Amino acid sequence: MKDNKNITAYTEKGKVFFDSNILVYSVDESNPKKREIAGELLAKAANAKTGVISTQSLQEFFNVAVKKLNLSKQAAKEYVELFSKQFPVTKVSVPLIMDAIDISIKNDLSFWDSLIISAATDTGCVLVYSEDMNSGQIISGAKILNPFAETAA
Repeated sequence: MKDNKNITAYTEKGKVFFDSNILVYSVDESNPKKREIAGELLAKAANAKTGVISTQSLQEFFNVAVKKLNLSKQAAKEYVELFSKQFPVTKVSVPLIMDAIDISIKNDLSFWDSLIISAATDTGCVLVYSEDMNSGQIISGAKILNPFAETAA
């Protein structure tokens, strides 16, 4: 894969934040390419101890895993437990919410995307892996990267 070297470089050189869609794709049986990419990213970040997630990422993962992937609630819970053991989990707080609002206003982003950026920058992440934001854009010092850009249908 063309981006493989970049993925390794990012996950080994600085803290990286994972949006919920990366967690979702890592267990999505219906999309093997995205599952492989997401799984590789998560594994490398876990091994390098550079990955970070938030309570928002876990909540969104659980919701999507149950409603769209049709996982049982118990299976989705077990994945939430696994992710929360693999990576530090940033708790959404009032200061993060206020920062997210400012990011949303300044960058014309949705509140939820801004909350991901806020949690990422608060924990010192240099990169945010997300399928939902503009890949390559730098917001509040964190670069957004869509690892699926070449595989998107």
